[in-house]
Amino acid sequence: MIRVPTGQVIDALLLSGNKRAPEVRDSTGCLARTPGETMKLLALLAFLVLVAAPTAAAKDIESIVVAGSDGRSITIEPERAVLAVMLYHPASVYNVRPVPVRPRGGYVRVYPLGRGGFPAVPGRFYPATRALCFGWNQARASIACARLEPPRQLIAASRRLALFYDHPTVVARLRPGGTVNLFTALELAFDRHRMARSTRRPARCLPFVVTWRGAGAAQRPTSVCVSRGGVYAKGRLYPAGRAVWWLALNA
Repeated sequence: MIRVPTGQVIDALLLSGNKRAPEVRDSTGCLARTPGETMKLLALLAFLVLVAAPTAAAKDIESIVVAGSDGRSITIEPERAVLAVMLYHPASVYNVRPVPVRPRGGYVRVYPLGRGGFPAVPGRFYPATRALCFGWNQARASIACARLEPPRQLIAASRRLALFYDHPTVVARLRPGGTVNLFTALELAFDRHRMARSTRRPARCLPFVVTWRGAGAAQRPTSVCVSRGGVYAKGRLYPAGRAVWWLALNA
C-alpha cells in the first residue's frame, strides 16, 4: 500500500527556509496555497508515487541519454537490463536482485529522462565489467554498482563514445537553490556540450550560480541561466528539456 503523507507532513516539506509564510484560508476554512506551493505539492506527490511504485516509474522513463567525455552523446530507448538495476525493488516487476560488481576502467554517464526531459536518478556504466552505478551523488566513490543481463543498447552506445576516466564533474552547490533533479539537468546539459549553439541570452532566463566539483570543474561556467529553450552560459545555449524550465521556476 502506498502511504500518502498527511497535510502536516506535506506542509513541512513545502517550507522554504526557517520562516513560514502567513496562512491564508479559503471560504471553506481550508488552508489556501499559492500557485508555487501547489506546483511543489503536485511534484512531491508524483515523486512519492514513483518512489513507492517502481513499475510506474519505469513507464515514465521515456529515453536514456548516454554521454561521453568529449561532449558527444547518444540517446537510446529504455531497456530492461538498465531499468532492472536502477529500479530494483522486491515488490515490483524488477524483483530480481542485481549482482553487485566492482567498476573497472572507463565509463560513460547515463541519464534516464522522463516526460519533457525530466531527469531521473543518474548513473555511470563501465563497459569492462558491465557495472551500472546509480545514485544522486555521482561524486561518491562508494556508490553501489550492480548488473544483470547485458544492456545491449547501452553497450553499443558506449563503444561509439569517448570514455571518462576521471571523477565525474558534478554540481556541488546551486544558488539560490534547486532539487537534485535540477542539479542533474545542469550536469547533463554541459556533459553534451557539443550540442550547444551560439546565441544571445534568452529574454526570460532564470539566473543561477553553480559550484562545480570534479575533473572538469575549472572548465564549467559558474554563472548560468535556465530558459524554456535550455541552459544559457557565456553566449551559448545548451540543450535541456522543457521540464528543466519548470524545475528552475520552482527552485
